[in-house]
Amino acid sequence: MNWHSQPFESVLEYFKVNRNNGLNEEQVKQHRQRYGENRLIAKKAKSNWALLLEQFNNPVIIILIIAAILNAFISDIKDTLVIVAVVILNTIIGFIQERRASDALKALEKMAAPHARVIRDGEQKHIPTQEVVCGDLLVLESGVRVPADGRLIESNNLLVDESMLTGESFAIEKRHDAYVPENAPLGDRVTMVYSGSIVQKGRGIAVVTAVGQQTEFGKIAQKVSEAEESQSPLQVQIAKFGKGLSLAILIVIAIIFIIGYLRGNEFVLMFLTSVGLAVSAIPEGLPVAVTITLSIGLSQMAVHKAIVKKLAAVETLGSTNIICTDKTGTLTKNEMTVTKFVLGDDIYHVTGAGYGVKGFVIDQKTNKVIDFNYNETVKIATYISALCTESVITKEGDQWKITGDATECALMIAAKKLNFNSDNYKVFVDIPFESEHQLMGVRTEIDGEIYILVKGAPEKVIQRCKYSLLADGSLSEIDQQKIEQEITQLSNEGLRILALAYKKVSVNNMVTISDLVDLIFVGFAGIEDAIRPEVVKAINDCHRAGIKVVMITGDHIKTARSVAKKVGLVPKGVEPYAITGVDLNNMSDEELYKIAPKVDVYARVVPEHKFRIVKQLQLNKNIVAMTGDGVNDAPALKQADIGVAMGSGTDVAREAAHMVLLDDNFATIVEAVRRGRIILNNLRHIILYILSTSAGGLLTIASSVFLGFPLPLLPAQLLWVNLVTDGTSTFPLAFEKEHGDVMAFPPRKKDEPLVSKDMVYRIILSALIMAVGTLLLFYFYLGGSFHPDSETLAKARTIAFCTLAFFQIWNVQNSRSLSRSLFFNLPYSKTDRLDRVSLSKNLVLLAVMLLALFLQVFAVTTPFMNVVMDTVPLSLTDWLIVFSTTFSIIIIVEIHKFINAKLNYRKKIQSSN
Repeated sequence: MNWHSQPFESVLEYFKVNRNNGLNEEQVKQHRQRYGENRLIAKKAKSNWALLLEQFNNPVIIILIIAAILNAFISDIKDTLVIVAVVILNTIIGFIQERRASDALKALEKMAAPHARVIRDGEQKHIPTQEVVCGDLLVLESGVRVPADGRLIESNNLLVDESMLTGESFAIEKRHDAYVPENAPLGDRVTMVYSGSIVQKGRGIAVVTAVGQQTEFGKIAQKVSEAEESQSPLQVQIAKFGKGLSLAILIVIAIIFIIGYLRGNEFVLMFLTSVGLAVSAIPEGLPVAVTITLSIGLSQMAVHKAIVKKLAAVETLGSTNIICTDKTGTLTKNEMTVTKFVLGDDIYHVTGAGYGVKGFVIDQKTNKVIDFNYNETVKIATYISALCTESVITKEGDQWKITGDATECALMIAAKKLNFNSDNYKVFVDIPFESEHQLMGVRTEIDGEIYILVKGAPEKVIQRCKYSLLADGSLSEIDQQKIEQEITQLSNEGLRILALAYKKVSVNNMVTISDLVDLIFVGFAGIEDAIRPEVVKAINDCHRAGIKVVMITGDHIKTARSVAKKVGLVPKGVEPYAITGVDLNNMSDEELYKIAPKVDVYARVVPEHKFRIVKQLQLNKNIVAMTGDGVNDAPALKQADIGVAMGSGTDVAREAAHMVLLDDNFATIVEAVRRGRIILNNLRHIILYILSTSAGGLLTIASSVFLGFPLPLLPAQLLWVNLVTDGTSTFPLAFEKEHGDVMAFPPRKKDEPLVSKDMVYRIILSALIMAVGTLLLFYFYLGGSFHPDSETLAKARTIAFCTLAFFQIWNVQNSRSLSRSLFFNLPYSKTDRLDRVSLSKNLVLLAVMLLALFLQVFAVTTPFMNVVMDTVPLSLTDWLIVFSTTFSIIIIVEIHKFINAKLNYRKKIQSSN
């Protein structure tokens, strides 16, 4: 039912409500049964057991469990315990994170008003909010949180703050007798009040039209519960990667096992070798490496005042290519500010945004800082700004604390910037602001003369004016054409406009609205929600990084367009592509899908619109971040790939979001994106290292089997290499710092492979070097015989064991970057270069490398380990041969990087020419 467009008498008749007495107890029971209770019904949350079992629905985890079971029966129990510990750690972390999923709905329930004031049986009663029913008459007054949706039947100077629902910066004036069309957006339905909004001023009575889930507030709760928690791009690709890798590993190991057995190797030996290969090749360190890398990123972001609630959100930020942001409180400070006075023929600019104490007023013609005595128009405009008010401002440090209407306080702060002190003036508010007249007037004495000071809506004030005040104090006839041009100009700038006027009277008696005739028009004050000063640079950084910023707001389209241009949402001189909520209502999802990637600004939208917009952007294969702070943002925050809430926002928004900005600073998002990209790079380096070491081990064993060699490494040695390399050297790659400027490149595409072509080439190159180097030394120490004696075989296996381990230990340095050298700065373009990745930039990794080298030497030089690992001591010459052979992997990869850099440099030069 379109209650907002119907006469309130029809609504009363529909619910069979007596306007004076309200519902009786029998009607209350009937209406509760018919229309439902005033409570939010949450979807039944998953049980703890269900959530716990879901954590095992991961192919890599399943492979690890199978490997652990096989290893427990056939081989060493120690490696089994390590794998089990990895599985348990990941399960616990995932369970704790997902247990928070129902918090958003709980926060919504907390926000509901605890009590309501209604008229029943002819009496006013205070009842719990949950007991309100459709047809109840709500009594509304200043400070009350509206408990249900309702159609006004009475209103008296009623102002309601709906910013949490609509994003509208200003309180909305509500009128029971206004005409509202059926298709009016939520923010324009002035005949209605909505659950969760707050009465800022005035009084009213409304008949309840919707309760619980049927309210606009309840619909948001429903959307929050329905919103799909989208998996991060990394989660999706790790799942695919795990499935593909597991299949490939099983096929290769099966082939190795069959060929090895057919070549004459013992069945048990080949089976144990296959299990060792499986444990070595399956990246059991990958899930933990991902978790630790994201956790490191989480702690780094917390230092920069961004609290990440879900680990995957850290990585998702690095892939984000669209940020949908609310305007009020996110791009703006949610602090009304006078930015411009248009007085007579002059324009004055007001500096200092928001409620800060600092700021000046500057004459546009002379570029001079002025005070209130500058000329007559400035003086009178200052009197009106400072004295025509019912609000109060008090200084607290370097900020003004406001009490009352935000617009009035903005004018008062502007008067302070003109060095005006209003303390010694006695003011009588003879004509308070009323919606019927759209203005207010006060009476005061200034320099022995009685002034009537007036401010209000331009069309209401100007029609009462006869003259215009000029800067020298003289008067002229009203120039309607000039005034209309000024209104149009200020409106196009997205400013809220107040007209200022006055008159002098001879007697200090109370005045009424009928006395406001023959006023003298002074000029206009242009007011806006102050832009956050750091936002412009932050948005520019986003554009530089290939990230599109989209504004989604409940504010008017002119204001939204103006803010979009001021913050640099579009290039200078370009008009933002903007559409309204009404336009969205007339569009199908298919139509929105086509235009969504092109739109810069959505204005006058409601929560359902925001949800739809995010959904269609995601269907366009975008990775979408949504910022916001109000209740209206919660469904879209949860639906988005990464929901970013403001710390000062509502509990609902914070609970629905994946990340919370403690400083409400849009620029913090840019820093979070930077951190996310660094983490993404580090994850790829970890994957590169794990795959190259796994491939190296597999290729070594496979080649030896195909060539008819004895096995170069025993199962226990394979597990040791896996422990010393993957087990120790993987995690320090997560501490790798930023290489160059990660924000100078476009974001990673959603469908971009986890393993790039360059990574594949590097993996193949590294695996070949490891396999060839290991088998050459193995063959050399075998003395060229495929059937050596046991002593020779033990020595050759010890050499192969150390060679493969050292190769993998050195290779961790190669994996720190795909393109940057360890020793030299490589050319990148005419104006840029790839700075080297020196050893000192990751001291944690360097320390772990030394530990891995020590452990490998320990496995060969101590008698106990000789028995456990079937190794023999090596001479100094043997160690030098192993060292020089294995260090070749760094030299060869460095040459490969240098050649690639040269080729890419030439391509860039050719394309630029």
